Amino acid sequence: MLKIKKLAAIAALVALAPLAHASSPELIANGGFESAANAFSGNFITLGSGLDGWVINSGSVDLINNYWQPASGSYSLDLNGSGTGTISQSFATTVGATYNVSFSMAGNHDGGGDKTITVGVTDPHSFSFALAGSSHAAMGWQTEGFSFVATSTQSTLTFAGNDANSYYGAALDNVSVTAAVPEPETYAMLLAGLGLVGAIARRRRPA
Repeated sequence: MLKIKKLAAIAALVALAPLAHASSPELIANGGFESAANAFSGNFITLGSGLDGWVINSGSVDLINNYWQPASGSYSLDLNGSGTGTISQSFATTVGATYNVSFSMAGNHDGGGDKTITVGVTDPHSFSFALAGSSHAAMGWQTEGFSFVATSTQSTLTFAGNDANSYYGAALDNVSVTAAVPEPETYAMLLAGLGLVGAIARRRRPA
């Protein structure tokens, strides 16, 4: 019996070792808005549909090329095209699993006032960006995010601009969704538990 328990513990260690250094795959397509399908020259284009990987659910958005500094790459998005826009993307999830959402947010400086957006999967979250101290050349991108627990085998991430009746909305870039990876401490606790099982088995071994 003891030999079997030792073999089980060793097998668990071998199985967990690569997981401690694993990273979750990206679940969002075209999260940086860099898809060649939308490539263009010029400052920006207004889209009411056709944003690769995304659905434009309402209104329109501006795909920005060289009009201002992107968070990364060459492109970013203004959630207000010719008015407030809403975009979404669906992806496969596991019911009960935790996922992390992150994105970069800034604002269009052609219109004053702080910029706000509503972002959500299972519950809505509000985020804001203050224009003060930033410019087209130095947008002051800030990283935002939240976590959610999937309630379905397919989840939908939605971004909605809140600057109604304006061409100048919140700027968006670097959208990402990944499954949460257990922290190293979680593996340490599991391995400690396996060690405790082994110790108990040794104590119960007949003299």
